[in-house]
Amino acid sequence: MVLMTQTEAVTWATAWIANWNRKDVDAVLSRFAEDAEFISPRAITIVGKIRLSGRSEIAEYWTRALAAIQSLHFELDRVIVDGRSLAIVYTSEINGKPVRACELFLFDETGLVQRGEAMYGAMLS
Repeated sequence: MVLMTQTEAVTWATAWIANWNRKDVDAVLSRFAEDAEFISPRAITIVGKIRLSGRSEIAEYWTRALAAIQSLHFELDRVIVDGRSLAIVYTSEINGKPVRACELFLFDETGLVQRGEAMYGAMLS
């Protein structure tokens, strides 16, 4: 993959947020390599582990998590790009509870996410 510019990173992150706001798991997953890895502290309560391996495990987690959510809205705050790595910071409002979140992504040579990690901060209100 050619190194991502700031403009490309913002475009990628904006689409990521829009896909989540539509609850479009297929669109979100299409950005991941088949053998991608994803880490989320919230996954332990949904699928019993925090480290997910492969697109199918990631899909199971996100599909099950979304089924339990009544309302979801993400608002992009900032985008930080460093070569093949990208960090997006956003407000995650789930069922009316706003939380600052950050996700880190490492892209493979084809431009797909090879590794991702979600981190969640304190409640904002």
